[in-house]
Amino acid sequence: MVKDMKKVSILIVMLVLAFYALGQDNQLKRIPDKGYDPNQQQYTQFERSVWFSAEVLGGASCHLKGHNMGLVELDFTVGYRFSQYLKVGVGLGPRYYIDQGSLRRSDIKWGMPVFATVRGNLIPGKYRSVVPYWGIEVGASVRDGAFFRPSLGLRIGEPRQAFTIALSYMGQDISTYNNEMKKAGKFTNFACLRLGYEF
Repeated sequence: MVKDMKKVSILIVMLVLAFYALGQDNQLKRIPDKGYDPNQQQYTQFERSVWFSAEVLGGASCHLKGHNMGLVELDFTVGYRFSQYLKVGVGLGPRYYIDQGSLRRSDIKWGMPVFATVRGNLIPGKYRSVVPYWGIEVGASVRDGAFFRPSLGLRIGEPRQAFTIALSYMGQDISTYNNEMKKAGKFTNFACLRLGYEF
């Protein structure tokens, strides 16, 4: 367990450094369009305001021995943006388990995660079209239990309108049975890829 945590920590540090280097190399200046009025305030120019995102997430459990299952999830998030470095929000979305076998206690393959999220840029994004970002989600899923999901990824686009791609680790308490066929919870690790759009 300790060795696995060390490997995960090393991987996270390497990803942060790689994303930082990519962001440093990408500093394209944004030139205002013809007819641009600097006195006109637009939603996309507000430093503080409401923000939204929609994301598709796919992943698989990481059992070295035994059966593994996959999942697909569609998340919708709304929150408040304090700055490019800090956004908070709440979200929910349907989740579908693939080939769950006997890993979950329920025969119903659908779940409904509800979560709180915090995310932000790792470096300034004003003059960059590609910016690395971090995110952390904490919540619980209907028919299962609590989960924790940190992410590292890239925002591609404008400061307030961008496509996102990220790698996530998810630790999820799954409702299952123990060796005596009694109801129990099992902490399960997932590796996930997520694609989305935020504005």
